Amino acid sequence: MPFNTNITVGRPPLLWSDVQEAFTKVNENFDILVATIGSGSGLTPIDFESLDTSLKPTTDNLYDLGDSVNRWRGVYAGEHTTTDPLNGFWAGNAQIKGVGYTVNLPENSTIGGDPLTGIGAELIIDPSKTFFKEIQVDNDLAVVATNFGDTVNLLSGSGISMLVGSGADSITVNNTGILSITAGSGISASTASGVTTVTNLGVRSLQSMTGLPSGRSTGAGINITGSTGDNLRITNTGIISVSSGVGITVSLDSATGDVTITNSAPAGNTFAQVEVNGDSANRLVADAASDVLNINSGAGITLGKSVGTDTLTISVNPVFDLKGSVFGDDSSILVDAVSNFIYGNVRATTLRTTDTSVALGFESGNTTQGSNAVAIGNGAGKTNQGSIAVAIGELAGENNQTSAGVAIGYYAGKDTQGSGAIGIGYTAAQITQGNAAVAIGWSAGQTNQGANAIAIGFRAGFNNQNASSIILNASGAALNSTGAGFYVNPVRSTTSSARPVVYDTTTSELFYTSTLEFINSTISTSDSSGLTVDVQTTFNSDVRVENDLTVLQGMTLQGSRVLNLADIKSIVAASSSFADFQTKIAALV
Repeated sequence: MPFNTNITVGRPPLLWSDVQEAFTKVNENFDILVATIGSGSGLTPIDFESLDTSLKPTTDNLYDLGDSVNRWRGVYAGEHTTTDPLNGFWAGNAQIKGVGYTVNLPENSTIGGDPLTGIGAELIIDPSKTFFKEIQVDNDLAVVATNFGDTVNLLSGSGISMLVGSGADSITVNNTGILSITAGSGISASTASGVTTVTNLGVRSLQSMTGLPSGRSTGAGINITGSTGDNLRITNTGIISVSSGVGITVSLDSATGDVTITNSAPAGNTFAQVEVNGDSANRLVADAASDVLNINSGAGITLGKSVGTDTLTISVNPVFDLKGSVFGDDSSILVDAVSNFIYGNVRATTLRTTDTSVALGFESGNTTQGSNAVAIGNGAGKTNQGSIAVAIGELAGENNQTSAGVAIGYYAGKDTQGSGAIGIGYTAAQITQGNAAVAIGWSAGQTNQGANAIAIGFRAGFNNQNASSIILNASGAALNSTGAGFYVNPVRSTTSSARPVVYDTTTSELFYTSTLEFINSTISTSDSSGLTVDVQTTFNSDVRVENDLTVLQGMTLQGSRVLNLADIKSIVAASSSFADFQTKIAALV
């Protein structure tokens, strides 16, 4: 074992002071304590018979206890109990426990085999509790146990039952099928070597001694009263005899059994059969000389007869109920009376339906159309069209058009048109139009038009129009809103006399006023006394006043002081500085 050698042993005799110093250095420098201090050193080996500490190596999986030559005579371990669960011998993670006089090995302990890989090792099994690992059936197939605890299942088959006696450790196999066979009339039964043979002692077959005539089927005209039993009777169920009548000659071939019937007084040529629609399967054949051929009128067909001339007249009845389909000259179907469809063009002065809703066009009003709704066009109002809604045009109001909505034009109000909303024009209000919104024009309010918004013109409110905004657009480009309000483009400019447009916030009226006019670059008013600027106003250029300038303090006239040009010149001349000028002007008010 390695230990530090930085302390040298002195020569005897040893002084106690030297030993104390040595042990002090041992405590400070040695990793381990060697059992003896050198061979032949004359020192007594350290006694390990009585230790009051645990003995363990400082490094895991490095040191040995004994070796293959010098072995320990006995190793004693405490008994394994519930209070001392770690007692015993440990090899790796496997614990060998001593309980009384019994050694308890870990689960799946094995013996033999390669010591490193374990190949070839076998589990330790109690010899008094041996069992069969393999059960072979008929020296061929075998049931093999692959794990401990495997169960052999014995299954009962047809006619076999098994009774298990747990207490007696027994299995009784019973035959639940046929136990014995008793012979009946005409039958014999014999058993040998476990095989029972049943023999028919009665009639086994009938053999005809005469050949079957050509063309005759086996068994034709023959009845047999039964298939088994006594007193079976065979009866001829065919023709027994044929008698001739007036104009009829009958002859019999006794060799073949054929009977020939000949008309000795034939009449003139007649039709033997009547064929319907050129189909040989639809032939009418008289069953007797007194048979009557019945001709009945069908739908739209009227039959008339003339007994005197033996004439049958077939006429078409123009008034009848059609039951079936009507085809055109090119064999294309016009009316499908089975599926209740009309194909092709329909021309009528009036077209009424019993349904309160109208759906005209491929897949129009196809799924969940509301009451009193109108859908006209390919896919118009296709899915979830609300009540009293109107969708006209291809895919107009296609999905989720709510009640009272109006969508007219290609893709108008196509997806999710709000209640009471109106979309008229190519792709107008195409996607998500708000309630009571109006979009009129090509792509007006096309995407996400807000509630109560109005968009008129090409691409007016084209995208995300704000709710409660009004847009009038004739610019030829998209015009969108930035908030609730009124937007219009274009507005014509003019150099002639014009009056400003003002808005009454109480009545919401937009009107022009004659009090103020704009004439080119001149602002004119008909009542200058009513012209008031009530906020601070900054002029970025010279202010020219042709007449008197009245200065007000706040909103109240103070003394009605009038400044003319001469007064201003006098004040400027008398002012020593701009601050002095300001003081003099302020003193005038």
